[in-house]
Order: sequence, then C-alpha cells, then structure tokens
Amino acid sequence: MAYYDDILEFEPDLNGDGLRVGIVLSRFNIDIGEGLLGTCTERLKEYNVQDPDILLITVPGALEIPATLLKMAYSNQFDVLIALGAVIRGDTYHFEVVANESAR
Repeated sequence: MAYYDDILEFEPDLNGDGLRVGIVLSRFNIDIGEGLLGTCTERLKEYNVQDPDILLITVPGALEIPATLLKMAYSNQFDVLIALGAVIRGDTYHFEVVANESAR
C-alpha cells in the first residue's frame, strides 16, 4: 500500500499463481463462447494462473450456467468462478426468457 496526500491506496495483488479457477461455458452460440473462452484463458495466463488450476465445464445453454456455478461454489474447490456465454436476441420471446432467467 502506498500513501498519497494522506490517502491510503489499495494496490491489488494480481498474481494468480496457485488460484483455482472454475469456468462454466455455454455450448449454445459456441463460436462466440469459444472466443470468450480464448480471451479469458489468455488473461488468466497473463496473471500466472496455471493450466492445471483451471477446470472448464460446458453446459448446454445459458440457463444451466447459474446452477452449475452454484454447485461449484458449494464444493469449496475454487477461488474464482467465471461464467461465459452469449444470449442473442432473435425473433422470438425465447431471448427474453433466457436473458431474464440467466440474469436472475
């Protein structure tokens, strides 16, 4: 921590070495999902997160992401959980249902 004009500044430790990361990826709209996953894992590696410390779980769609994350959280096996997926607006009401329920 550094002091500037009597203000305490928090300097985060961005070293991810040893962090256990769980990623849940929706297989629906997989082209977009794989792009998100590629960028996500690149960033994790920039912060020294090692491949053996990353667990990827794929699920059919966005609606399954929250339940999977919850189960992973209750396992106490992860320091970080990441959700990846895309819900794309189409011509039906299906988008509204999936987007609203995923956000809830």
